[in-house]
Amino acid sequence: MLSESELSRYSRNLLISEIGEKGQEKLKKSTVTMIGAGGLGSPALFYLASAGVGHIKIIDSDMCELSNLQRQILFKTNSVGQPKAWQAASTLKDLNPEIEIISVKKRLTPENAEELLAYSDIVIEGSDNFDTKFLTNDICYFLKIPTIIAGVVRFEGVVMGTRQGDDPCYRCVFESPPPSKSVPHPSDSGVLGSVAGFAGCMQATEAIKFLISQDEDSIFGHVFSFDLLKMDFRKTKITKNSNCPLCGENSTIDENSLKAKANSQSLDFSI
Repeated sequence: MLSESELSRYSRNLLISEIGEKGQEKLKKSTVTMIGAGGLGSPALFYLASAGVGHIKIIDSDMCELSNLQRQILFKTNSVGQPKAWQAASTLKDLNPEIEIISVKKRLTPENAEELLAYSDIVIEGSDNFDTKFLTNDICYFLKIPTIIAGVVRFEGVVMGTRQGDDPCYRCVFESPPPSKSVPHPSDSGVLGSVAGFAGCMQATEAIKFLISQDEDSIFGHVFSFDLLKMDFRKTKITKNSNCPLCGENSTIDENSLKAKANSQSLDFSI
């Protein structure tokens, strides 16, 4: 049941026919794990918390830097030098003390990923590197946890959703991490803060739709790509790849092989 303060706090949600009190109670009972509290994670976390998602876990091992403030809107100048996970949790608790925030100042690795991601209703991935995206996809596949993965650079971005086991997984589209330096990276090519914000807001919205069981017309089973410089948007339905090394007919990846490939030094975080 929603308390009187929650009925007031979420009154604009309750007016939406697709949400209402029943949907708001679903949000209150839900657990979302956010990987990375940076350019994507900041807006996503703000809107998940303000919408009333009852349990939010933030995984980020980084310290806040001055260059982060251009896009990572969870932080202020006095956050510089502080752990992002802890600063993010503090900001979100100030925003909404009605919810539970769990902050984890750790890198996601093959050794700890299963423990950190287990029992999530959905996982949102907001890192700036392919190793973490593939690890998130793989672990969530074995745990059967829906995932929303995004990436941005300059004015462009991609968002993909997978209900693991039902939809094509991340490896169905991108079989393996590309060679280092073969694709543009925000640290080299830049990223406009509002572009990261656009993608993060989309991740939060799609997660909320899923949690309230409104995911028929959703990102799941699709790749949404955009170029905000050209105002070009494209939603593409994807199909399972029978040769996918993870979910294909003759898969080569299992939980043991993931742990054997442990390389925590290559796993970095927020955009």
